[in-house]
This record gives sequence, structure tokens and C-alpha cells, in this order.
Amino acid sequence: MQKLYIEALINPSMSKDYNSSSFKKLLDKLQQESWQLELLISGFAIFGLFQVIDPLQEELTKAIGNDDFIYGFFIQTIYPALTILLVVLLIHVILRGVWIGALGLRYVSNEIDYDELRYSKKFTEHLTKKVGFFDRYISRLENICSTLFAIAFLMVFYFMAYMLIIGFYTLISNLMEVTGILSNEQQIVFNVYWGFIYFSFALLIFIDFLGMGVLKKGNLRPKIYFPVYRFFSIITLSFLYRPLVYNFLDQKRAKWVATFLLPAYLLISFLLSAFSKQHSNYLTPNADSSSIYANTSNYEDVINKSEDLVDFATIPSKVITTSYLPLKIPFTTFKETAVFKQDSSLTPSNDERGYGFNGGKMSIPGLTFSINNNKNITEQKKYLKAVNKMYKVLIDSTVMEKEFIYTTNSNDRFQFETFLDISSLNNGKHLLHIIGPQGDNELFKKKIKIDTLVTIPFWRFKE
Repeated sequence: MQKLYIEALINPSMSKDYNSSSFKKLLDKLQQESWQLELLISGFAIFGLFQVIDPLQEELTKAIGNDDFIYGFFIQTIYPALTILLVVLLIHVILRGVWIGALGLRYVSNEIDYDELRYSKKFTEHLTKKVGFFDRYISRLENICSTLFAIAFLMVFYFMAYMLIIGFYTLISNLMEVTGILSNEQQIVFNVYWGFIYFSFALLIFIDFLGMGVLKKGNLRPKIYFPVYRFFSIITLSFLYRPLVYNFLDQKRAKWVATFLLPAYLLISFLLSAFSKQHSNYLTPNADSSSIYANTSNYEDVINKSEDLVDFATIPSKVITTSYLPLKIPFTTFKETAVFKQDSSLTPSNDERGYGFNGGKMSIPGLTFSINNNKNITEQKKYLKAVNKMYKVLIDSTVMEKEFIYTTNSNDRFQFETFLDISSLNNGKHLLHIIGPQGDNELFKKKIKIDTLVTIPFWRFKE
């Protein structure tokens, strides 16, 4: 096997003329021995995929917690792509194992001797027709394994194309926003029209994909569809995998697998996400913290920092033995928008939130540049004053004195932190209430809704 690849490397001229007989002979040899390379790549890929799944889950949790939409979308796209790759490669390795076992069995017993089985004529004829020759079984296994190996990586390219399509829309929208050419109202209108036109064309690509090239057939449709096809071909870098796609599409059976494997995965994932075991008619494990339920996302000592998302606010534990109660409220862009509503003088003329060149540290290999990007401390104090005014903290029915400052957690996420004096609280159960503005950004621009944002039960026991 290695000699074949060495031969291809030391004679690159052979691969330049793909119609030459010598190159075709080399391909035939490589094709016959490709199963060894398939198993080698599958083994390394499966090992690597098992190692990367948990870190990806941690990164996704961080991205969601930090309101990092683009990075979170990237991880959410990569995760199912790698899951499909892992599942298909595992099936491929298992079937390759069966294929190798079949080859070994053929060496020992050769073909199936139906006469030696001495079955009745009816069963002999049925098995001869349905089971057939053993060599045909080996040939089918070989075809299935080679097809699965190619499909595994084709699925990754499909997910990459999906991610690039969404990414291009986001890129154009962000570029228009960063340039500041349009006002906020004009930017919203632009995003709506740009999204409608862009995703209408993307829908044509999806229809053509599911229809296995239905828009490429006929006379009129291809003329209208061709510019759209060319545009999205460039965006999705289809030159990397287009030969694989059309090689599948000209096969009667393989084209169905290559086309509908991805939609089938999405459908099955959706159905499985809605299917679960319910333990009680009244109790639900995913409820928000309240006077009768303690959600783990509100207590730092039981939060799995790599998997769980922090709720609106957290305290150290369900049981507090100190005379003070630390309270942390993670920062979100919505909270900052609420601050602008609380004190309009803090609303910046140029909103710097989002991606952009905002200073800080810039580096090239071996050299790092630090840029002073400190904000005006007077403005920061004014900002925190608005935060303190915006939220009311109660324990049971008593309004608590508090003074929020800002800090960062282990994931470099901003959070507001304060310490409440609970020295006068009696032993037993108590309820922490936080009252403030609630809603999403779009609704918030129209109306401010003050409500109880979270209720966290805890037990106070003096030391």
C-alpha cells in the first residue's frame, strides 16, 4: 500500500494526465487497497472526535452564557456535523470489520454450498435467490463501506456550506452596521429586505438539493437558476466537494443516502429532543427557582461550569452559614440596554457592542501590542449607579441594601456582584427576590415591564 503512494509521489507527472493508462492502473491499484487507508483514517478520526466533543460542549456553554451569537452558531453547526461524522465512521468501521471477517471466512470455506445444507427444495430456491453467492455479499459490503466513508466527509461539507450561507448573511449585515451608513431604523429595514431576498434564493438551493438537481433540468428553469447556483457555489466553496456530489447523484441507490441522510438526521434529532421520560404528573425538573423549587442554575456550588447555563442570578449555596450573602448577576446585552433606558445620558452616540476592532491586545507571533482601552471611571460609576437603581433586592419581604460592582467570572464574562447583610435573619428557609426590567430587546424598546425576575430559596443557619 505504501509503495503505491510513494510511486504516486515520486512520479507526479502520472497524475497530470488523468486519461493515461498508467494513471488509471495506479488508481485501480489504490482503489483495491484503499480499505487499509479507510480503516486508518477512521480510527484516528473516531479517536479525535471523542476527544473534541466535550470541549465543544464547554465552548458552546460559554458562548451562550456570554451572548456570543456568532461563535455559538459556529459551535452549534460544527457539533452536529462532527456527530454525524462520528456515527457514520463507527458504522463504517463495524461494516469493514464484517467485510474483513467475510474475507477470512471465504478463505476457509469458499462459496456457500446450498446442497450441503440439505434443505427442502422450497427453502433452497428461496435462499439461493435471496442470499445468493457469498462473493456477491462481499462485493456489496465493499460497496457499502466505500460509499459510507465518502458520505461521512460529504456530510461535513454540507454542514460547512450551511454555515457559510448563514455566515455570509451575517457578514453583510454586520458590515452595514459597522460602517454606520444607515440609522438604526434603516438598518432594521435593510436586514429584513436583505434577509428575505437572500434566503429566498437560498431556499431555491435547498429545493434543488432535495430534488437532486430538479432546477437544473428543462430549458427555462436552468437559465433562471444558473446565476443563483453560481453565486452560492462561490459562497459555499463547492469546488471542494462538487465532484463527490455528482458522483453520488449518478448512482441509483447512493444518491438517496447522500441526499436524505442530512434531513433524516435533523428530523430524528428534532423528534428525539421532544421525546423523554416524564417522572411525575406535577413535578418538573426544568422549572425556574421559586418558593417551592430550587433550580441548580442559581447555586454556584452545584453548577457544572462546563455544561450548565447560569440563571439570572446566583448565590453560593442553598445553605448559607455566614452573616453575609454574596449575590451575582451575569451581564447580558439586554441589561445594558435596560441601563440606557434607566439613564438616557449613558446611551452612546456610537454603540460599540458586537464584533469590531475595539483595541485591547493585538499580537503577531513573537510580538504583542497593548493598547490602553480603559473607560472613563466617572462614566463607569454612573453606569453602576443606574444598575443599582434598576434592580431591587428583597429577602422575604424586606428590601435589602446593596451596592453592585462589576467583575468577571472564570469564563471572562462580566457580572455584577454585591454582598447582602443577613446577620439579622433567623435560622430556616428564606426567599431572595430580585425585581427589575424584563423583556427582550425588541419589546423593550416599546415598553418597560417591571417584574420579579427571579426567586431563589435558601436556608440560613448561623455558625
